[in-house]
Amino acid sequence: MSVVIDHTKTLTLEDVAAVAERGEHVELAQHSADMLDERRRQVEEFVQSQDVPAYGFNRGFGHNVDQTVGREGLKDLQRNLILSHAVGQGGHAPDDVVRAAMLLRAVSLSQGHSGVRSVLPRTLVRMLNAGIVPLVPELGSVGASGDLAPLSHIAMAMIGEGEVRVAGEVIPAAEALRDAGIEPVELRMKEGLALNNGVQFMAGLAALACLRLKDLLRAAAVNTALTAQVMLAPDTYFRPDFHAVRPHQGAVRVADWIWRLMQDSPIRNSHKDFKVDGQVQDPYNIRCAAQVLGSCHDLISQAESALLVEINSATDNPILLPDADGLYTDIVSGGHFHGMPVAVQAYNLMQALSIMTSLSHMRSVRFVDPARNKGLGRDLKWPGLSGEERAVSSGMMMLEYASASMTNNIWGKAAPSHLFNISTNSGQEDHVSMGTTLAVRLYDCLPEAASVLSIELAYILQAVAVRRRLDAIPTEAELPEWVAKELEGLKEKMNGTGRGVRFEATVTREYPLDHEEKKLSPVSEAIMQEIEQQELFPTVTQDRYLADDVRRLAEHLLSGALARTAEKTVQLDWDQ
Repeated sequence: MSVVIDHTKTLTLEDVAAVAERGEHVELAQHSADMLDERRRQVEEFVQSQDVPAYGFNRGFGHNVDQTVGREGLKDLQRNLILSHAVGQGGHAPDDVVRAAMLLRAVSLSQGHSGVRSVLPRTLVRMLNAGIVPLVPELGSVGASGDLAPLSHIAMAMIGEGEVRVAGEVIPAAEALRDAGIEPVELRMKEGLALNNGVQFMAGLAALACLRLKDLLRAAAVNTALTAQVMLAPDTYFRPDFHAVRPHQGAVRVADWIWRLMQDSPIRNSHKDFKVDGQVQDPYNIRCAAQVLGSCHDLISQAESALLVEINSATDNPILLPDADGLYTDIVSGGHFHGMPVAVQAYNLMQALSIMTSLSHMRSVRFVDPARNKGLGRDLKWPGLSGEERAVSSGMMMLEYASASMTNNIWGKAAPSHLFNISTNSGQEDHVSMGTTLAVRLYDCLPEAASVLSIELAYILQAVAVRRRLDAIPTEAELPEWVAKELEGLKEKMNGTGRGVRFEATVTREYPLDHEEKKLSPVSEAIMQEIEQQELFPTVTQDRYLADDVRRLAEHLLSGALARTAEKTVQLDWDQ
């Protein structure tokens, strides 16, 4: 199966991921290629016959727009543009990000408004299919007149310059093209500009991040359902009729996920009677989870809608539109290359990621707090330890620290770069998006966010094991009247001795549960069983090295595997 670039159809974010992450074969529809070549013929003929000033065709770039370029210099103009603009710095972007940018640039050029030959998108397609990935530094774009630096590094490889990665090995681009039987592109008028005008690097980062955040939000919902059960919270916070009176789309959707994940839960049913539990309301990290995560759903949905528009658009400058005769010779200079439409969505995604991790961290804090974890003990130490063993054990204390560190780091990276404008190009580009650096940070934060969620999941797994080891759950139900009187009488008797002794008594209130009553909902049990079978996080019965376990859990969450397991029983549809 192939992903087909066709100017009459649209690509999805899933198509982008299929090519970028899984190496799906790509094709350029023949009728799209024919259309490109015909429109190229039309605009070439027009520019050459009219001898009119045409930015990108026979004029310099940026603030050099006033400089006329003769026909003999047009090829040098385009080549020099690419070489001089490839000034990226920092570490190289991941291969899947570069592949996403290559695909999206090919799609944009194939819309037929850039005035390029079909050889440009065709070369990008052939490089993708041959596994040729240009080395693209992450930093250097202000996301205004396109991602000039990153896209120029990709264009360099197309003309046989710079370095690329093939099967994990870094080699010269010219060598890689030769081995794959691909001719280096000899750029003609406007084609260099067409290759680096647009924000496909930023959009590629945001598109891949958007898909992964959808998986992480589903994982956050699963975590919520699990945490609510093991923390002895009710499911009433997520009732459909409750959310119907404040029907924000995201909150309604996420509440529905959590509600259905919690149904038929024996441990929930065991304390459903208020006389057993005595708990009036839970902290906001559970009680308001649907509202908080629902806001993330809204942010991600908004980003997805905007990104679908972006990845199927022409983002060049100038843009070719049909003239009165239907010929694509109306050369319109404008700002479709500007990155702000993508930058604000990258920030939406960054907000969603930050909110998810913050909520997850607060629940991790509660798990290790013996005053608030409903009988699970200090640091979730194993109940079977002796007093001496408990004294020398840290249990799962340190994971909360790691969660706090990563959560704080994510907050630090969530600066709204798109609000911090720095004028470039001698004031010609006086408002830039700065969205690309934001998108880079967003993408880089994904593993950290998965790690924060995985720490909460590790606490959940341990808490479930501890809860099953214990014979009872704590209750805040009122003491029977006879017990209260007995304690009061004993207190008066002991304190009336006049010997300086003050007596205070407390009663530990517990409600016994049998093995079956401690089980979670069927879908939750299936999730626990799969994690156990894969040995992702064995129960911590004594202090041990935990970093690799957390890493495995994080990879599990980031891959979408946790949500897929849940969806074998309960569908977590994104849209209603």
